[in-house]
Amino acid sequence: MRFEAVTRRFGSVTAIDAVSFELRPGEVVGLLGPNGAGKTTTMRVLSGYLQPDAGRVVVGDADIATDPVAARRLIGYLPESASPSRELTPRSYLAFSARLWGLRGGARKQAVSTALRHAGLDAVADQRIRSLSKGYRQRVGLAQALVHDPAVLVLDEPTSGLDPGQVTETRKLIARLGRQRTVILSSHLLSEVSALCRRVLIIDRGKVVADSDIASLTGSGGGRRLEVRVAADPSVVARALEGVVGVVSAVAGPDRVIVRGNGDDLADRVAAAVTGGDFGLVELRVEKESLEDAYLRLVQR
Repeated sequence: MRFEAVTRRFGSVTAIDAVSFELRPGEVVGLLGPNGAGKTTTMRVLSGYLQPDAGRVVVGDADIATDPVAARRLIGYLPESASPSRELTPRSYLAFSARLWGLRGGARKQAVSTALRHAGLDAVADQRIRSLSKGYRQRVGLAQALVHDPAVLVLDEPTSGLDPGQVTETRKLIARLGRQRTVILSSHLLSEVSALCRRVLIIDRGKVVADSDIASLTGSGGGRRLEVRVAADPSVVARALEGVVGVVSAVAGPDRVIVRGNGDDLADRVAAAVTGGDFGLVELRVEKESLEDAYLRLVQR
């Protein structure tokens, strides 16, 4: 799947602006960004729910604008608020969904059976959906996205509202599905993205500000997190460090300043600023960035 310079506007507001990326088979990719950054619009354009105002979305060999039926057959979409009919059973709901995809007879029966198995729903396949827990209802939504055996799964907040046990089971399911197809998921939970994804796309103000594997983003990507213990008032030191080249943020704590910034020599520049300002440098520790650190550095307001 390829996004090629995709732009989508709503009136005078540009939700996503010339966004480009490629999703490769057999990878789980996390889509991150603050509220209003363009994540939901990106997911809806990916799924074919919205058409781009400029650029192209290509799934396999099909352009989603000029050949939408062929493109959508390759995509399974789980919206944030999946709402399967509560009066149906998972089996009957999936049979209905498969029929909408044009599956008939034995092919439909086999597709339903496979989706139930992949989503771990065999034990509740003939219970009414209204009687199922939220975790199982979320699995029904995933099974619906899988029933036509798509090459690409688009998952919008797939664990939203689940309890910790349900979150763990759903993550295991997504990881298993990602071995055989392309998965892109949007989540506000950075821990979830760290657990499931090797690669992340970060969108801010409608543009891609990072497209990287997590190891590079948090390691050799240039970002640094420093803990600076000082003898002087940390709030005074934090204000002084905000002016140091490469410092993105400096936050005062009780006896130290947490500095986030860029550059291999950031620690040297911060140490020079502290000693030059006669603030009493007690200790300076350089830590590897977490995904949260990198995210905050890239979308700093």
